[in-house]
Amino acid sequence: MEASKDNSSNIANRYTIISKLGSGLSSQVFKVFDEKTQESKVAKIYEDNASLIFQKETKIFKALSELNIPTNIKFYESSFGDIILDGHTTKKNYIILEYGSKGCLFDALINTKSGFTEDVCKYILLNILNCVNALHKEGICHRDLKLENIVFVGDNYDIKLIDFGFAAKFINKENKKIKLKKSVGTQYYCAPEIIEGIPYDGTKADIFSIGAILFVLMTKNFGFVEAKANNITLNVKSILYKLIKNKEYDRYWELLEKYFKIKNLSPNFKKLYLKMVAYNPEERPTIEEIKKDEFMVDIINESEEYINLLREKMINQIESSNL
Repeated sequence: MEASKDNSSNIANRYTIISKLGSGLSSQVFKVFDEKTQESKVAKIYEDNASLIFQKETKIFKALSELNIPTNIKFYESSFGDIILDGHTTKKNYIILEYGSKGCLFDALINTKSGFTEDVCKYILLNILNCVNALHKEGICHRDLKLENIVFVGDNYDIKLIDFGFAAKFINKENKKIKLKKSVGTQYYCAPEIIEGIPYDGTKADIFSIGAILFVLMTKNFGFVEAKANNITLNVKSILYKLIKNKEYDRYWELLEKYFKIKNLSPNFKKLYLKMVAYNPEERPTIEEIKKDEFMVDIINESEEYINLLREKMINQIESSNL
């Protein structure tokens, strides 16, 4: 039995709080044990000033749940009720979600020596693309794709998306694509048009974030600190994205190797990465174009048996890193 019967910390007298997994500006996230189903789950408890975020995320989770998209974390319920923490009772909004029992992509990467091997990166990228594509087909963009929001579920390490607090519809009632305006996201992964406050295509912003993720998976380093194209400082970390914007690619790779020892990256990886994080959103490839790219074509054309072998290789890399 995973949970203790000490109910000094619980939710709605059903979910025993086991441990805190993290927190943000709008919520705290806990691992809980469902006394009714005898399963580990996740409880996201919202701060009192975050009711609008709670309502929005609940609406998106319910919509996605009805679509039964297997690449999204499962949504079980949302409610307003009693939360007992260390014996103190209060009422808060909360949602109950599937537990990513094998942790998030950030934790898996941080324990590797220098990132994942290229073939494993292709496997992870393919799964992320499938996850995001399922969202995009329903007219929803994520807008906060990052290592921490991609988790592994179950013994097969199924890759799933979490945290839809910044997700948004990019299709209007007339079924037409619309530009989004709200500046949201996380510094290292955020597209330049969002940073600059320009109305943007949510799908292209997601592609940018996936490109940033891919670079970290390959190198265990970020390709730039922030996608500011007009940074005038001389700090190496600050000018990296400006070089991408100006298409000074040779200088970009030169600085990465000189100052951060990032080298021996394949030409096909470099070409795809630079397209995905292009300053001009229209130059970024679609998900289908990424799958057909030279970097990905070998894994796309491989058998299911080979894909399963890559999954096993990924699992071995993760589990051996945790020893």
